[in-house]
Amino acid sequence: MIDTMGIIIASNTNIPPLTDVRSASALPIAGGFRIIDFVLSDMANAGIQNIGVATEANYSSLMDHIKSGSPWDLHRKDRGLTILPPNVANKSAYEIRGDLDILTGIREFIRRAPETYVILSLGNCIYNIDFKEVIKEHIDKQADITVIYKDMKDVDQSELSRFTLLEVDEEKGIMDIEVCPYYPKWTCAGADVFVMEKALLESIIDESSSKGNHDFIKDAIAKKMSGLRVYGFEHKGYLDKIDSMISYFGNNMLFLNAGMQKEMLHSGLPIYTKNKDLPPTKYGSDAKIQNSYIADGCKIYGTVINSVLSGDVTIEEGAVVENSVLMQGVKVEKGSRLEYVVLDKGVTVGENKTLIGQESYPLPVAKGTVI
Repeated sequence: MIDTMGIIIASNTNIPPLTDVRSASALPIAGGFRIIDFVLSDMANAGIQNIGVATEANYSSLMDHIKSGSPWDLHRKDRGLTILPPNVANKSAYEIRGDLDILTGIREFIRRAPETYVILSLGNCIYNIDFKEVIKEHIDKQADITVIYKDMKDVDQSELSRFTLLEVDEEKGIMDIEVCPYYPKWTCAGADVFVMEKALLESIIDESSSKGNHDFIKDAIAKKMSGLRVYGFEHKGYLDKIDSMISYFGNNMLFLNAGMQKEMLHSGLPIYTKNKDLPPTKYGSDAKIQNSYIADGCKIYGTVINSVLSGDVTIEEGAVVENSVLMQGVKVEKGSRLEYVVLDKGVTVGENKTLIGQESYPLPVAKGTVI
């Protein structure tokens, strides 16, 4: 067992209408997975056996998904997976203004943990990282804080502005930090994952709480740069942040690429998720499937092209689904056509309906809607 605990702050990023009923960390991706599965699996693969998932709002879907932590081998009598809802005794949900408030609310959980080190994830990025290597490099460099980042020198400036950007020197020391700058000066994008000693995290929480600070990166890390040894760990693989409908849709579409599937889902670091015990997908004699990612339990009698379908989706005869993301339990009836849409769980599209969005602005439909 590795001498490290994990803390995941479930993202409360606003992506309406999808996050009206769930945390962004609980959003389905790549058919049968959730966004939180990536960081949770990476921690489990590294041998971390004490993981706390801190939530803020709309967390029932997330709790139902991870439950006891069985898919990640975290259903243990000693430590394992702990779900940490908001500490409403001290703070009402509307008073939570940043991740430091959430960390303050779980201060007792952190204090009781016996581990020396902690990996803190803000929970809104997808990646597949070997955390064992990160922890080893952190210890070898005798760093106070290690920040995981990816050099995105080939990415447009507008995309860089979505990330926390780092100024990194030749020794991978972090000289400065900017959070979502309008005019990016650097290309190293942070994954919002930090490694440090648990005692240092406790000190940061206590100091920030006494000063009324709220944002972990802006108020805690950036302001303490000069007094700490802060290093970066460069991640060479895929990294992106799910912070908008466009990024959510785009990342789902990327999983149609075989290279993306191999790196993120079928590498030596497997990604685990809740098993829904659905039967194999059934394909009708007239079904036409092209370049699509289809989860178990679906019934496909129509046409599906360049789309991502979660479990238990029904596509009736004559229906066409193209360049779309359909969540669990969606039903598309005869003769309907969908293109560039994102249908939330349980949506029903009646016969001979047409829904068309755009690649630059996919059309979302709220959970349970009947059209």
